[in-house]
Amino acid sequence: MKKKSFILMGLLMCFFLAACGTKNANTSGTSKNTEKSAEKTEDSDEKKEEETKEDEQKAEGEDAKEESPEAENKEEEKQEEEKIYNIGESAPLRDWEVTVTNMQIVESIAADYGSFSPSEEGDRFVQVFITAANNGKEADRFLPSFVMGEDVQAKIFFGDGYEFSATNLLGYSNELHDATINPLSSQSGEIAFEVPETVHASADELLLHFISGNDVVKFKIR
Repeated sequence: MKKKSFILMGLLMCFFLAACGTKNANTSGTSKNTEKSAEKTEDSDEKKEEETKEDEQKAEGEDAKEESPEAENKEEEKQEEEKIYNIGESAPLRDWEVTVTNMQIVESIAADYGSFSPSEEGDRFVQVFITAANNGKEADRFLPSFVMGEDVQAKIFFGDGYEFSATNLLGYSNELHDATINPLSSQSGEIAFEVPETVHASADELLLHFISGNDVVKFKIR
């Protein structure tokens, strides 16, 4: 009887151990499968992230290519706006081509009869010699006395934005204000700017601007 009981208990123990081993094996296999699945998921996510980054970079590259012509045009326009011409050079301004040939600072300007002098004591004239060419298809006025729309006007700039308008020397034969110039023709003449001693006695830069609407050409005259 005792022998049978021991045999029975032995069989039960064997059965129990075998069951535990199978369960552990299954758990271990499941754990390994889970780890493999997690690794695969991580790899898949990483690949997706890499692919997304590559797509974004490609899209940015394509956008940059598409925008590059516009950026180049803007850069060219900016360079044209910032370009400063020197005495002796010609600058296009809409249908006009303007050339500054000389500049001098004088106490007065001799006319056919008498002379022109500044209105304020101590002031001087900045006398600028210019050639204006009309490249348009119709006759047009250069530097009209009454400026409208895209009419050309001239101003001198000094120091920190000090601005001086041209003085119309009425009756002066070389005065370029209100000069009517035919197409494909040019005319040479002078324009004068009355400036105070602070300007004419200084060695600082003087810039002459010709303005037509939103377009501006700049000449360094000192």
